[in-house]
Amino acid sequence: MKHGADIPGTAEETSPALDVESILAIHRNAGGHIGFVRKPDPAQPLRLGRDGKPYQFENLFSLRADDLRSMFPALAHWLTHDSYFTVHAYHRPAPYQNRQTGLPDVWRKEKYLQTLTACYADLDCGRPESEEPGAALDWRQAQHQAEALADSGIIPQPSIMARSGRGVYLFWLLRDAVDPDKLPHAWPEKVELYKECNRALNTRLRAHQLPADPNALDAARVLRVPGSIHRKALRRVRYVIQLDDQGKGFSYTLPELAEFLDLHALDAELPEATRALALSPQYRKVKNPGSAPLRSIGAVTLNALRAQDLLTLSTWRGGFAKRGTKYQDTTTSPGRRFILRLYANFLRGSKADPAAALKALRSMAADMRPPYPSDPDDATVESVLDAEYSMATRRRWKNETLCALLGVTAEVARELDLRTIRPATVAHEADQARPHQADMIQARRDFARQYIERYGRVTARKLANAYQAAGFPGANHETANQDLNALGYVVTRSRGGRPRRPAPATGGAVQLPEWLKSRKV
Repeated sequence: MKHGADIPGTAEETSPALDVESILAIHRNAGGHIGFVRKPDPAQPLRLGRDGKPYQFENLFSLRADDLRSMFPALAHWLTHDSYFTVHAYHRPAPYQNRQTGLPDVWRKEKYLQTLTACYADLDCGRPESEEPGAALDWRQAQHQAEALADSGIIPQPSIMARSGRGVYLFWLLRDAVDPDKLPHAWPEKVELYKECNRALNTRLRAHQLPADPNALDAARVLRVPGSIHRKALRRVRYVIQLDDQGKGFSYTLPELAEFLDLHALDAELPEATRALALSPQYRKVKNPGSAPLRSIGAVTLNALRAQDLLTLSTWRGGFAKRGTKYQDTTTSPGRRFILRLYANFLRGSKADPAAALKALRSMAADMRPPYPSDPDDATVESVLDAEYSMATRRRWKNETLCALLGVTAEVARELDLRTIRPATVAHEADQARPHQADMIQARRDFARQYIERYGRVTARKLANAYQAAGFPGANHETANQDLNALGYVVTRSRGGRPRRPAPATGGAVQLPEWLKSRKV
């Protein structure tokens, strides 16, 4: 049974009627951030990127899901035509403001994902000029055919079906395997399984003459805002929630989808403490509210990241195989026991508790092909862990050696976004792509200037809170003090405190800079 119906009439079809509830039906995690972008207006001059090519999308803003309903009416004018939203939720927005909207910008990269909301397929139909099978179908025909595939058990029942303009979107909403009221965390290995599910759905649809876009597989994808207008098709984008005979919606865990699609669903999990270390520094919890994020701690963090990379490789391989087995990319497995020893080595190096490490090793062993142990001469998982944890000194591995043993090429490292087990060339590329400190400082101070102009008189602590809300890493009140001084906006302490950069003595009063004196504050 379907919820909703098509809206008849040309006039209504070509007028926007933005539907925030459909976005929130996908983004059920109130803490995540949703990014919004749009295609450039064809009536405006083209904006070129650094590569000299026109921008495909222009960023608009990022909003928390729990703020979306209240803020949407004031922002709707940005989203009326050819607008898009991020399918998945991000930890936070970019640490700078969008020049057009003045709101936090979009940081649309997989490594910044917080939760996964839905698998999806983009049926690129409504193109009679194309010779691709199924491309000539109109959206109604494509939707009807997708429904038939679901009814026959070839694909799972979609949770949401949408008319994207000329084509059709299919969504399969995700829920956490442990807590059905939550969304699954976007851990790297879960993102990889998610992509495998998208790829398998894509393959099945294309095998049955439905033109699923083979490039629409990644987790950083944006899809059209419901109720917005597709300029070329002159149609309103329409999302329709699918209900079963009892009036309930459809949702799935990633393992459930993987099993349906004949994929090897891995259940391995990192120990909680190791997982926390493997998170990007700007996303780690802090010791005290308002303090700077915990900094990297050298070798311990390195080993946590290596454990995470190994888990991601396990997902990508569909579980590590017996020694000598050839994988699809023609590389040879170094053996299941060796992998477990390596995993135990990394966990020990990350200071993982032996009991937590044993649980992690058992989960990885269960995911292997075949599950380990399986042969009479296979050592127990407990003995593998004991052997590694009882050594007087732990072996240190070079990245080059790990890459050779695990079959990690530059292409594999880029595809999986590996953090440490990667060739030197990929590590160099990642380092070059990181924002320069000077650029980050400038972005932060531009934000501070805008904040002062908007709110008037501020304190360092208020500005620090604004920094944290906007996603600036390591932004505490001392950082805010330095930025205010640099802008000429000085707040001095009248009751002592930690020595700081010299500033005019004002007895605790605020000294306004020249650029602000002419403004009403």
